[in-house]
Amino acid sequence: MKIVTAPGPVSYPLILASRDYGDLDLVFAKGKETENAYAVADSLVSLIKNDLRIDMVTVKRLMFIYPKLQGPRIAIWRRGSAADLLTRALLDKVGLKAELVYADDWYSIFNMLNRGEVQSAVLNLGVLEHNDAFLEELINAPGACGAYVNGNPQYFIDAYTAGIEAIRKDLTNAADYIVRKLPITIPKEFIENILRRVKYGIYDPGDYVSFINVVKRYSEA
Repeated sequence: MKIVTAPGPVSYPLILASRDYGDLDLVFAKGKETENAYAVADSLVSLIKNDLRIDMVTVKRLMFIYPKLQGPRIAIWRRGSAADLLTRALLDKVGLKAELVYADDWYSIFNMLNRGEVQSAVLNLGVLEHNDAFLEELINAPGACGAYVNGNPQYFIDAYTAGIEAIRKDLTNAADYIVRKLPITIPKEFIENILRRVKYGIYDPGDYVSFINVVKRYSEA
């Protein structure tokens, strides 16, 4: 089964499942590279931007504003990313004007905050633990990441669930394996934090029409 996945947190259980599912053909890609794919796993924002249905949510409680939403400058991971789009939507929702400052990795964002170059930052759980409201919740998104499935979803559900169970069984071993298999270089500590803190599972997205409208609006802005 060909599953196209972004190489972020959504992919981690799939990487682990590939050890036991010999017919799982995992392809790391973004965008519309979905030809002949059984499933596509990505951020919910990316799925919507690529006109793909959200059949299930797999990652919840991933990104957050720290220490609180305030200006005049806010650090964000990558222009055009889900973090960027959701933050701009939130700023409009609360009526706050702020300059957005972009960085290409999560630790640089945290460092900008510590140096006082920005007053708040969009972080994720790989960088810092957080127990308050998450960005997705503040703009009524059904989650952070999920999947589109072309056909019977049971294979995807079984594989993803097996990956989650592998995390629970031996987190350190799981992180080691993910580090080796990812096509990008990510610190093991970051991956371990994600595996330990993020809410993985198979969740019904519910009615997400209003979220589609948010993504479409801010994708065009």
